[in-house]
Parts: sequence; C-alpha cells; structure tokens
Amino acid sequence: MLATVGIIAEFNPLHNGHKKLIDFAKSIGDTVVCAISGNFVQRGDTALFSKQKRAEMALLVGADVVCEMPCLWSMSTAMNFALCGVWQLYSLGVDTIVFGSECGNIDILIKTAEVLMSEDFSKKVNEKIKDGITFAAARNIVAKELGVPDNILEKPNNNLGVEYIIASKRMSLNIKFETLKRFGEEHDSLSDAPNFVSSSFIRQKIISGNIAYTERFMPLAVRGIIDDTMVSDIGRMERTILGILRTKTIEDFRNLPDLSEGIENKLLFSIKVATSLDELYNMIKSKRYTLSRIRRLCLAAALGFDKDFFMKKPPYVRVLGVSKEGEKHLKSLPDKENIIVRVSDIKQLGENAGKVFETECIATDLYGLSFKTPTECGLEYKYKFLKTENVK
Repeated sequence: MLATVGIIAEFNPLHNGHKKLIDFAKSIGDTVVCAISGNFVQRGDTALFSKQKRAEMALLVGADVVCEMPCLWSMSTAMNFALCGVWQLYSLGVDTIVFGSECGNIDILIKTAEVLMSEDFSKKVNEKIKDGITFAAARNIVAKELGVPDNILEKPNNNLGVEYIIASKRMSLNIKFETLKRFGEEHDSLSDAPNFVSSSFIRQKIISGNIAYTERFMPLAVRGIIDDTMVSDIGRMERTILGILRTKTIEDFRNLPDLSEGIENKLLFSIKVATSLDELYNMIKSKRYTLSRIRRLCLAAALGFDKDFFMKKPPYVRVLGVSKEGEKHLKSLPDKENIIVRVSDIKQLGENAGKVFETECIATDLYGLSFKTPTECGLEYKYKFLKTENVK
C-alpha cells in the first residue's frame, strides 16, 4: 500500500524546486497533501501571492489536498511553524512527510533531532545564552559539541526539517520522514541560474515587475496564470502598519508571542520614532534578535497576535482545495471533526477556533492593502473552495 505523503511549504511562490519535491512525493505515495502558509509568511512579510492563488498552483502541479496554516503559525518561529504543519498533515491522514534539505541525508537529520531533544543539550544551550549570544548561535555551538556534523543547523532547510522531526516526536505521532537533497541556488540567494533559483530571487524579480522573466523558473502548468494585479508588496501597506503600531501600548507588546523580556520597551520607543519599516527594524535589531524575528514581532503586533496560541496545536484544519483523488481521501478519513471546508463550520468548534479565525480575517483584510488595487474586507467569508477540475 502506498503512503499518504505530506509537504509543508510556503510556495512563495511555487517554482521548479517545489515541483521536484511534489514529484518525489508522488513517486512514493498515492495521495499528496500540502500544508501551505497563510497570507503572512515566516520571514515576517506578506506572501507574494494569496493563499488561494498558491493553493491553485499546488493543485495544478500535482497536489491532491491543500490546507492552510493560519497566520498565527505561518508567521512564527520554526518550532511553531513546524508544530502546526506536522499536526495538520497528521490530521489529514499523512503517514510520511517529505522535505527538501541541503544535506539530503534523513538519518543525519533524525540523529540531529534526537540530540536537540536531549536534556544535556537544553542545559548547555541555556548556559551559552547567559553569555549573551543568540539562541540560534548557542544551538549551533552546542549541537557541534554533542556530535552534530558541521553546517547542519546553519542551513535553513536542514534546520526546518529537523524541527518537523522534533515536532512529530514531541507529539508522539507515528510519521515517517524522507528528504530530497536540495540543489541549485541557496535558500536566500539572489543569483540567476538555468533552472533552479531561490524563492527570494523570484520574489525580487516579480516585485520589480519582471513576471515574464521569472516564469522560466516555474513549472509549465502554472505559467501564464499570474499578473501584476495578484502581486503583494508589503511596501504598499507600510504606513498602515506604522499607524497601527503607533496605537499599541506596552501591554500589547508584552503579550506578543516569542517575546524576550525587555524588548517590549525598545519596541515601544522605536515605533514612536521610526518613519519607515526598515528604519524600525534596524532600530530594534540586535545580536539576540534576528531581522526575521523583529519583522515577525512588528507584524504580529500590527495584526493583533498574542501568545495565547503560541506553541499549541491549531484548533482546526481548513482545506483550501482538492483534486478528485484528494476529495476521495478526505471522505475516507475516520476523524473529520476538526477538518473544515466551509468557514461556517468553524463556529461549531468552540471559542478557540473562533478566535483563530477572527485573527485570520483581520490579517486577510490588512493583506488586501498590499496589492496594486486594494481588495475589500471580508474575503475569508467569500473564499471559493478549489477543485482541480475547476482550476485553470
């Protein structure tokens, strides 16, 4: 019996490397399930295309089921991002998760996860942090001391894959993992290449207005379905974000997810002075706070996030679209209670589900201001469920 294979991704945007991973998943399974980021992504930015457009792309290149990771998790730490994605895929019947990695060796990545989960590791990391270095730096140093090969945790895809494995182990889920070696340009490279380039390179070109050029790096099935009216650029909503942030109190900042004590004072001061997002980020940035973490904190404050759901399982799994095979798969699942196709069903799942969806609605309403022509409010309620036969 073939596996039900899952992929956790942003598809920001979907390119040839993602297609290769989906093809790999289809070679070892009969159903491919993708959990994709919502309209805000892990690096603390808007997604280049809406979750609906990215779900459409995924279905066109072979995904059978596509669900969304609510922005409370999709714009979060690697640990929280992984927890959400792994749990959602498991809830959708996935027994094998595949991901791209720089090392391409699943045994090394599993061993790394085991090291990171050890008591000795946690103790030594805490000791290093007391010396004033970042968590990420302390993590890398201690991992090497405990036998993890050089550069494993310094590579972003390795690091995220390890977090998937850790999330599965901590939740005691019966999930297998496979990895496909990443090749071509590095994760954040802005260099050109014949076929496989980074998402960062493609985003840069698209935002600068060069969609036609970037389509050579995308699968044939999704070429021609995007235009500049679909492109999100956070720069278009910069003053909106700054305006919202100027209304926030010190208590609002203290309640943010992934906040270290003391940074809230710097946030409050910097927001009162900064006149652009880049200026704000640079004022707050320090050795202990990476740029991505600062961007996430600022956007989380603007979107009204709090720590109530941080490092907790999402209360529902919202499916954005399916193929015919995916539709059959959903019907075959023994437990469908928390799997949502219609937003009207969310209110039946209780208060927590309602709060998560309310936050998602606010995020999408603000996200609409990042387009060339702003979109109206209330689009979460008007979302059109996708089926492959209706996707062009």
